[in-house]
Parts: sequence; C-alpha cells; structure tokens
Amino acid sequence: MSVPDGFNGLRFPCECVSSREGAYSDPWAEITKNRLLPNGTKEQILNVLAEGPNTITQIAEALGLSAPSVHTHVTDMLRSELLREAVDWEKTHPAERYYELNFPVFKADQCEEFKALCEEMSKALAKLFEKKHQKMERAFRKTGLSEQGWKLTDLTPCLFANMYRGARTRLEEHGLMASREKHKNGARWIFWAEEPETNGRKK
Repeated sequence: MSVPDGFNGLRFPCECVSSREGAYSDPWAEITKNRLLPNGTKEQILNVLAEGPNTITQIAEALGLSAPSVHTHVTDMLRSELLREAVDWEKTHPAERYYELNFPVFKADQCEEFKALCEEMSKALAKLFEKKHQKMERAFRKTGLSEQGWKLTDLTPCLFANMYRGARTRLEEHGLMASREKHKNGARWIFWAEEPETNGRKK
C-alpha cells in the first residue's frame, strides 16, 4: 500500500512515478509501472524488429547475443503483448517463427505528413495558454502559494498537465482518440514509437 491510512494520496506528474493505480490519462505509463521494458536489451530487440519481422536466430545475430538469451526476452515481450508472432510473414521453412512489434511505429516520412499540422496545433495551444495567463495569475493569488515562496511558473506545469488530461478524456469520449487497452497481464496501456529523422542504426 503506497498511501498511508487516512491519506488521500498525492497525484504526481505522471502515474509512471507512482505505485497508485488509475485515474490518470498517460496511456503509456503502465509500460514503466509494470517494468515491461526494464533493460536495454529488450529495447534493442524492439529496434531490430522495427525494421521487419525476424526469427530468434536473426535477432541474436543482429545484436551479437545468444539465441537462448533472446528467446527469454522475446517470450517476456510476447507475454506482455509488446510483441506478437508474425503469422502472415513468408517463411522459408514451415517450422520458422517470426516475431514483430505489437504496436505502431511511425516512420520519419510518415511523421513528416503530420509535422506541419502538429506545429500548427501546438502554436494554437500555446496561444490559448498565454491568453489565459491573467486569469491564472488571479487564481494563483487566491491560493496563498505565493506566501510560501512559490511563483505561478512553478504551478503552470501542473495546470498544463491537467489541461492535457482533460483534453485527452474529451477526445476519447468523442471517439477521436483510442483509450488505453487492457492486456493479458492486466496492465492498461497504449504504446507507439517514432523513427527519428536520421535513423541511427549502424549498417
């Protein structure tokens, strides 16, 4: 139990830093809370599979690891549903098993399609935040936090996070954004990855 008896419990900036359950809208946080990616090896495997489905042997060769070690990590990620078996992948032998990512990866050229739109929306959001600054100042003066030595800028990250969470909830309610999915191990998350503009993978 992370919250003492008789206390409501603090809400932290991200649920990934809290052992409490629920009520936040950070859709990826349970990846951390459930230690689904606890080490760099699993992340390396995800990077290999981002290029396309591979077998245990192929992953091991690409990373210079032993096949048994890779098999252990792949089994863990299959159990957590970060990976899945690529059943539709063309095999050279019937016994081969290929594995692929179980979440979307946005390639650099795909992200480029949305880059200008995201920039436009981020500017509109920042402008709205700036427009409400005087109202935030008035509300801040009523809190008594300034008497404790705090400034409004110490509070605005919290306000922004609550604005983000509220917007996400509304977009989910309107069907414009997916809600977190419950996975076989009970964890609820949505995960994705983006390819950087310059892929740092060594050839």
